[in-house]
This record gives sequence, C-alpha cells and structure tokens, in this order.
Amino acid sequence: MTETISAGRLPIASALVMVRSPSLAEQVADAIVDGIAMGALQPGQRLIETDLARQLQVSRVPVRESLKMLEAQGILETSPHRGARVAEFSEARIDQICEARVALERIAVRDAVAAYRRDPARIERLDAVIDRMERAAERLDWVAVSKADLDFHREICAASGNGVVTILWETLARHVMIVFGREIRDERDAARLGPQHRRLRDMLLCSTPDELDAEVESHILRLRRNPAAAGRS
Repeated sequence: MTETISAGRLPIASALVMVRSPSLAEQVADAIVDGIAMGALQPGQRLIETDLARQLQVSRVPVRESLKMLEAQGILETSPHRGARVAEFSEARIDQICEARVALERIAVRDAVAAYRRDPARIERLDAVIDRMERAAERLDWVAVSKADLDFHREICAASGNGVVTILWETLARHVMIVFGREIRDERDAARLGPQHRRLRDMLLCSTPDELDAEVESHILRLRRNPAAAGRS
C-alpha cells in the first residue's frame, strides 16, 4: 500500500525511505565538492547556477539548494551582487579541519573497538573498503581513492554507534574530501595507502586505548606534520 502525506505530516515509513538516498541537492553538492577537490573549481571562483545546472543536467532548484548547503558548511562564500564563490582553504584552516577530525575519530575509534572485538566479522567491511581503495590507487584515480578513504573512516564511525559523533563527522567529511585533493599524491603514496589503513584496522582488534589515540592522530596528520618523512615511509 502506498502511504500519502496528509495534514502536513510525513509517515515514518516514508521518512525512513527518504533518508536512505541522498537528495538531488546533496548529489549536486557532492559533485561541486569533487570539483573543488580535483582542482576543476578553484578558490575564489564564482559558481553560476545556470552553468552548474547545464553541466550537471539538473534544474536550477537543486543547484540553488546545494549552494545554500555548501555556504552553511563554509565551503562556499556568498556576498551581495557577487553570488557564490569557492572558499579559500588556507593552511591554517586545513590544520583546523584535521584537528577537529582527530578529536572526532578518537571518540569514534574508542567506541567502535567494542563492536569490532565483539564481532570480528564486522572488520570485513573495512577490508572491502581497503581493497577498493587499493584498486583505485593502482589506477591513480585519486577521487576514488579519497572517497574510499572517507568510507573507511565512515564505517568506523558507524561501528561506534555514537550518533552525535557520526553527525559531526559527516558535516566535516566534505571539508576532508577537499583537503585530500590538496595533498600531493603519487605512485609512492598509492603503495602506502593500503598498509596505512590495514595497520589501523589491525589495531582496532588488539591495541590499547592509548595506542589507538596515538595511531589516529598519526594517521590523520601524517602528511601535515612532516611531508618529507611521509614520503620516505
């Protein structure tokens, strides 16, 4: 039976269906973020609704919604008579994003440990993401690599069962995607990605809280603190 919306109320079953799939505006927002991460959209570049709608083959309505969404998240900036422009991601801002990510993922890892140790089969979800990441790295498809990297950490957040952390992490995820795009990627980086994530995966099953805290920070900040050392690892 098909349920209908009445008296301004949305049936719970319908709401659950809607939550599973990103809205068109969300998809447009993700496409814009991918463009920024790839360098197709540059800091300060003006985004024009009609151009975006034509390129993405959608109407202007979801484009307008996506621009408002990204402005609220600080990824775009708007000003009177100038429209929306891509925000500048300075080194200081990237450091702040990484710092916030470390804080959130330390909590997520702490809470996820029990789930992984209670049900080691759940670790297979991380293995599947790592496999996808490595295949993308072999092709030097850095957008796919970045999305797999995010999915790895998204799975840990989901395993944590901490809804607040997951919501805050998702709010930060688009910023992290852009940060990934700023990193220098090459064949050596491709070879390192799998082992880096497998190390964190293994530690979820056997390491102490202090060891995991240190690993999360090292994992996230590995390219921020000492790029030269990261290149030799």
